[in-house]
This record gives sequence, C-alpha cells and structure tokens, in this order.
Amino acid sequence: MSEFTVNQQPRPWREGLSVAALLVELGHAPDSVATALNGAFVPRGRREAAPIQPGDELTLIQPITGG
Repeated sequence: MSEFTVNQQPRPWREGLSVAALLVELGHAPDSVATALNGAFVPRGRREAAPIQPGDELTLIQPITGG
C-alpha cells in the first residue's frame, strides 16, 4: 500500500488527494494551519492544486497565540 506522512504519522495515499482536500478531511479550517509539502511552504491559494504523492511528507503547523 502506498503511504505519505502528516506530521510524521503515516497515512494511506489515494489518487487525486490534494493538500486542501486532506485539510477538509482532517477537520482543519483553511486559515487554522500553515502547510509545508516536502519542506516547501504551500500557500492557502495553492493547496487545491498541490497534489499529495506516495512518499510525500506533509507538515501542518498551527500558529501559537499568546504573549
């Protein structure tokens, strides 16, 4: 089975999966996390066109608030 990782946790890969679609599946609002695919920042406006491939590493970074 082909896999990719999200924050170093393996997940099954499937054809046609984009960064945007995965965020929806995981229940994240688009503006609630920053994303990096294989170490490269993926801006919100490009997530729909950013396909996830087998072996990819997706990092989700939640902003830290406070003082």
